[in-house]
Amino acid sequence: MIQNGFICNWMEVQTDGQGRGLYYKYSAYRAPAVIFISGLGDGCDSWSGVQENIAQHASTLAYDRAGTGTSPGVPGPRSCQDLVEELYRLLALLDIKAPYILVGHSFGGLVARLFACCYPERTAGIVLIDAAGEYKELTYERVLPPQHIAANRAYLLNPSLNRERIDKMQSYKQISAARGSMPSQVPLSVITRGLADEDGSDWPAHAILEIEQKSQAEFLELSAASRQLIASGSGHYIHHDQPGLVIEEIMGMIQAHSNTLNQE
Repeated sequence: MIQNGFICNWMEVQTDGQGRGLYYKYSAYRAPAVIFISGLGDGCDSWSGVQENIAQHASTLAYDRAGTGTSPGVPGPRSCQDLVEELYRLLALLDIKAPYILVGHSFGGLVARLFACCYPERTAGIVLIDAAGEYKELTYERVLPPQHIAANRAYLLNPSLNRERIDKMQSYKQISAARGSMPSQVPLSVITRGLADEDGSDWPAHAILEIEQKSQAEFLELSAASRQLIASGSGHYIHHDQPGLVIEEIMGMIQAHSNTLNQE
């Protein structure tokens, strides 16, 4: 099905011993392909606007993981490694050629990082958008009021409490174990929100924001070609609040990749 120049369809993907249909939105143009990886529970429509812009300059793919958007859910827990293999197989089935610029929001940043560790030769760049760090729930406990600690810990330990049934502890262990395999020269852009996500409750939004900004600054150690930007006018969904900033960073990586090829 063609919608506004994008191929929107379903693909049967075999992963963790099961076959499942994944909905995807793909545009073919030229390398490098930009792969959009949504946050936990979000579908490919989270990238509307940004993907349409980038599709004018490079091939793009956004997709609904199992349990998000219109893709059916899964019966049991999965890990970040399962999501990486799912994405790898989807790319192969669609014959989307490497290299890829991986754009990951929130939990999608973990998927992007682990993909880069598993397939460094296929990774041309990474853009992390207010991305989650390993064991972030435990870091929150430094500032959480006592009444929030039990629920926060349960969300970390119980996969049934998140829509995608992700085993967060297993996923964090996988990311930590693979950290040394991250390609040390890959272009890495870390875009961090500048606004606290306040909801009027007793959740310590400003203290959490400070923790997030510091922890995301530590991502800079993953690559010698890294930089961090603070999206001063954005909450957690920077690609919604300041899409131009995200587009600019992705376009910078596309151009840098083209310049590198021209010099070879």
